[in-house]
Amino acid sequence: MAKLPKIIYLMGPPGAGKGTQAKLLCEAVDYHNFSTGDAFREVARKDTDLGHRVKEIIENGFLAPPEMAAEIVIDAVQQYLPDTGLVFDGTPRTVKEAEIIDEYFLAQGSGRPLVIFLQLDKAEMIKRNSQRKFCLGISGDFPVVTKADKDKCAQAGGHIGTRPDDEPEKFATRWEQFMTLTHPVVEQYRAQDMFHELDGMKSIPDVQQQITAVIDSYESD
Repeated sequence: MAKLPKIIYLMGPPGAGKGTQAKLLCEAVDYHNFSTGDAFREVARKDTDLGHRVKEIIENGFLAPPEMAAEIVIDAVQQYLPDTGLVFDGTPRTVKEAEIIDEYFLAQGSGRPLVIFLQLDKAEMIKRNSQRKFCLGISGDFPVVTKADKDKCAQAGGHIGTRPDDEPEKFATRWEQFMTLTHPVVEQYRAQDMFHELDGMKSIPDVQQQITAVIDSYESD
């Protein structure tokens, strides 16, 4: 049985449940949950040239240039490596970004990533994105699904709302960007032995069960 990789990518279209499943997976394997979206939003809050550019990208539903995205991710993960395993939701988003980040992880000894792809069709993506809410106005915003999430948001001083990139007029752009830029990354990883495609159309517990089965096929430390 192979060792569980130190780097895990949860990939899928917008609304596939990557953030929710990443959180659940981290709790199960004691890895750090690294949200690429959170890293970008943190940069976007800064009054810098890069912050203004990232804010514009997010608000228009576009993907950041590969070199920019890789720079932001690598800069943010350095505090965790090499000691802590990482679960990513939303990384990598382009072939070039994947090449840069994967080379970085190999160079610093974390090895090749385990890739879990949550399959979701366009109609379900639109439905989910139009309904989902987040705790906003705080560092590290998170999905609000349960009453406990609502209470946590209130205690953190946040407010519940919709992200700018979840506005209905952005859905077509986000889907097109995913299929054009990110799906080729998925196909590239598909040719490798540590790629697992799961049914993201199912309920949160059912998807979690599928992911657990994948993790159980590897030997943990």
